[in-house]
Amino acid sequence: MTIWIVGIVLVDHYWGGWIQRTINGVLPATVLGAYPEVQGWLHVVDTFFGLGLVALSEEIVFRRCARHLLQSYLDDGYALVLATSFLFGAFHWWTGFGNIGAAMVTGGLLMMLYRRSAALWPAVLGHYLADIVNFAF
Repeated sequence: MTIWIVGIVLVDHYWGGWIQRTINGVLPATVLGAYPEVQGWLHVVDTFFGLGLVALSEEIVFRRCARHLLQSYLDDGYALVLATSFLFGAFHWWTGFGNIGAAMVTGGLLMMLYRRSAALWPAVLGHYLADIVNFAF
């Protein structure tokens, strides 16, 4: 699990970051907003609690619920991974096409981790750590 989680964090930060910068650089008009940047003690609270709640809620919706709803139509193979990855990417539409692509890659890895581990907590932890690396530093 540790290797999967560290791999997801690294792929999300470096490869996802490259995808986001490249596509959003070519298509800047697709970026409709940005995540707010807070300072001081609110930054600490938002980093540890806010990102934790985001990771937990998004993993419940885009991994557990989406898998449950789509599994009868798509089986539990790569079509399910692609469909849930597309949904996860589409949820991030307002941050540009680049972030949609990066979120799709990370979403696919998180779904594969969820399927492999048969537990949601590794995906939540991977998502949380990826968000901390991307937003806190």
